[in-house]
Amino acid sequence: MESRNFYILIISITLGLAVFWLTVYAVITLDVDLFQSSQTLVIKGEGITSEFSISLNELKSDKYLQVTDREFKIVNSFETEYYVTYSGVSLWSILEVENLLVQSPEELKFQFWARDAYHSPKPINLSIAQNSPNLVILAYEENGRPLFETGPIRSVIDDTIIPIGEYSSQYSVQKLSTIIIE
Repeated sequence: MESRNFYILIISITLGLAVFWLTVYAVITLDVDLFQSSQTLVIKGEGITSEFSISLNELKSDKYLQVTDREFKIVNSFETEYYVTYSGVSLWSILEVENLLVQSPEELKFQFWARDAYHSPKPINLSIAQNSPNLVILAYEENGRPLFETGPIRSVIDDTIIPIGEYSSQYSVQKLSTIIIE
């Protein structure tokens, strides 16, 4: 009986250490926010003048173009279409008001990253945000309700402006934490 307890103890310690080191890896290497306490969005990358952080309250201010109760067409990889009403702020208006870009939008690409390390599949040209500011938003409400479980901020791009061969659902990143512009 004593040797069985010893083996259980060894296995428990081994599992504990594995979980600990995987957690450390996720926090440091993948920049995962375990406590999901951050309600700020970071815009960074080689395509902007300097790293820029903005809070949820600042996103909601009248300083930026607000898109209210707009219906977005979302298409997933099974080519199922659905329509969702979002409210949020135009990504382009933030970049423009804060004068963040170092190059023209045609030369830059952007990618969305979530707190849990999910990210949009590949960077897309920033000119789509410039040409359709009401169709590339950082949403904070879905169907008139704040985004609690999937937020507080979510990226949304209407399917009508997504590059051919891509699906808009892949660019609708929940728990958005970072936008990389390069």
